[in-house]
Amino acid sequence: MNYGIRDIIELHVFDQDGKFVSTISTLKKGSISVANRTIRVKDALLNGDLLKFLNKSVTDVSDYDKFFSTTQNYETIVFNRKAVNCKLIAEGFYRKQENQEDVLVQYEMPQCSIVSNYDFNHSIVGNADDFDYVFEIKEYNEEGDLFKLHIEK
Repeated sequence: MNYGIRDIIELHVFDQDGKFVSTISTLKKGSISVANRTIRVKDALLNGDLLKFLNKSVTDVSDYDKFFSTTQNYETIVFNRKAVNCKLIAEGFYRKQENQEDVLVQYEMPQCSIVSNYDFNHSIVGNADDFDYVFEIKEYNEEGDLFKLHIEK
């Protein structure tokens, strides 16, 4: 059977224990590279749940920091460059060549990591800023397997 890649993927992120973190459903572009062992996605929106997962949300504040909370309601996120382990499921559609029918495809990636790597570009000119995520796909067993591809029949 021959397939055409039909549309953009939707990416479901889980922590390393399998607890759901977030779905990135506003992707503009996505690519999975076996050669580079990466999944790269370009998101149209800044995903707050993923932002907190990759970094740390600060709840303990000093008297100095409390000054800001009396003037505004906000959440503080501290950025770092530490790799965070996770699991991914990427979903999309393939189109069958024989009958032009779309079928669900799922990429199951049991062992990945990502580093917080944001660029915040503020401008009133042009399109809104994109947010890029690059996940490293790791071997999940001793045979060197990277991910599983599930194609709907």
